[in-house]
Amino acid sequence: MTYAPTRRFAIGLSALALLAASCAGGGSGGTGTGGSGPGTGGNNSGTGGSVGTGGSSTGGATGTGGSVSTGGTPGTGGSVSTGGSLGTGGSGTGGATGGSTGTGGSPSTGGSTGTGGSAGKSGTGGAAGGGAATFFTDDFESDMMGKQPAGFDNLIAYNFNATNPQGDISTPTSSGSGAVADNTHVHGGKMAVHFHGAANPAFLELKLASGINHLYSRVWIYSSIQLGNGPSSDNHETLLGITGDPGSVNNQVRFGMIKGAIGTNQSATDDISPLQAKWYMPPMITANAWHCIELELDGTAAYNVLNAYSDGTLVHSISAGTDWQNGALKNTPNWLSGIFTDFMFGYQSFSSTTADVWMDDLALSTAGRIGCN
Repeated sequence: MTYAPTRRFAIGLSALALLAASCAGGGSGGTGTGGSGPGTGGNNSGTGGSVGTGGSSTGGATGTGGSVSTGGTPGTGGSVSTGGSLGTGGSGTGGATGGSTGTGGSPSTGGSTGTGGSAGKSGTGGAAGGGAATFFTDDFESDMMGKQPAGFDNLIAYNFNATNPQGDISTPTSSGSGAVADNTHVHGGKMAVHFHGAANPAFLELKLASGINHLYSRVWIYSSIQLGNGPSSDNHETLLGITGDPGSVNNQVRFGMIKGAIGTNQSATDDISPLQAKWYMPPMITANAWHCIELELDGTAAYNVLNAYSDGTLVHSISAGTDWQNGALKNTPNWLSGIFTDFMFGYQSFSSTTADVWMDDLALSTAGRIGCN
């Protein structure tokens, strides 16, 4: 029986060899779920579950212990709010470290930017139409036919918060003035605002917050008269602007048509733009069709700036004293100072041109251009 120690020694060596082979293999026990360390091989690990002393860092094929977690399906951000704020998305938690680190899903884009739509009276609105965030929007859908839209002051026939309308405005030949909800022409939905007048102003006005000195506005306009490219008899028509004196027309910046061209008048000085060389000329905003009109008024620029766009195209600009015709504002860089009291929109003609104008989907912003979509 002298062979027994030798035989036990041989059996012991065989067992050690098997154990070493098991450690070097990194444990293939079961399909792992992305365990917490190299070579753990998932939950149903075999004997190689703990890192063997003979196991190199390869620990078998890295990350084969279960499919590497991708961090879940990338968050889609939920339904994008109609206010247009971007969805934050579900950030991926990342895969477990067993194998390659989980990608955590590609970062959620939050869906496409909300189309915003109109956010109703004094809506915060988010991004309106895919552009900059708005602080006010109105689609006039909640207003009553023939009545002044809620939430606005008016300037009708030179009277502040007057009876609206004054006289008959039912036909193009009517001599009254007014600004009331109407469904004859709408850009979207069932209601817009109908402005009718000639020499008398017919404006709605919205008070601006204190401190605003850079304003972007967007409104869809349907006008019975063409703007720009004549006529030669034209003096001036106002559609949009701001006023430092809501109860009168004495301190307004008025955008519309001037001398048969798309242009601006500042009433405090009666200076006008563009220069005479561009009077009665294109560009042109056609009559009897909806157009997206944007007006930027920047009182923060070294020389105050006005930019006007029709359907996304720049049609009128003031950025230097040389853009004024009469010279009163050539050396007045802050020509918008003190005028950001109320935003105004409507119609008045200083050519005694009677017109019917409809406006819809109004939006205001201090963050940037709002856009037309």
